[in-house]
Amino acid sequence: MTTDEMQRALALIQAETDLNAKALLLAGLVSELFREHDFEPVVVGGSAIEFYTDGAYMSGDTDIYWAGPRTPTMEQREVIMRQIPGIRCHGGGKSWRIGDLWVDLLGEIDYLAKQAFVIFETLVGEVLLIPVEDALAGRVYAARKYVSGYDEKDDDCAKKLMSAVLTGSIPINWDEAHRIAASAKYNCLAEFDAVKAEVQEELV
Repeated sequence: MTTDEMQRALALIQAETDLNAKALLLAGLVSELFREHDFEPVVVGGSAIEFYTDGAYMSGDTDIYWAGPRTPTMEQREVIMRQIPGIRCHGGGKSWRIGDLWVDLLGEIDYLAKQAFVIFETLVGEVLLIPVEDALAGRVYAARKYVSGYDEKDDDCAKKLMSAVLTGSIPINWDEAHRIAASAKYNCLAEFDAVKAEVQEELV
């Protein structure tokens, strides 16, 4: 990315007033910078759900994992991220902040979906999201199965994504979503169906 391209991308990000759109633009910029070095970043977790739901759920940061055969070292992350003027590092190369936006650069992606990654096009680059089937099953697990058995914030997040799916805003393969929810990793099929039924009732 040339200096002029970087400045144009930053100008777009700084001019954007919608926080979800602003975070998506930054994710596009970061993704393009890493692709230039043959790394494949993928947005996951609450960050992916934020983008899927167009900001109905706000995660507060953008979590990026890595697909493909290569994961950048901490030194490589530092070099690549430092190309962004004004960026600040927190947490030993993991967390990065520019203005009021945060990006966390994490490890190799672990997901079960057989679907392809979902591509969001932005004015500064493509953003890859973990498949919605995996995002939804994982959030239901976090909300109703993990540790305490209930987490209000994760439950709200799961319901917002489920609502977007049920209203047709996001396409989904229900068989695939059920397979992932029933997998040994999550084992939350009953909870998944319960969230679906609750949201369907709310939508009536």
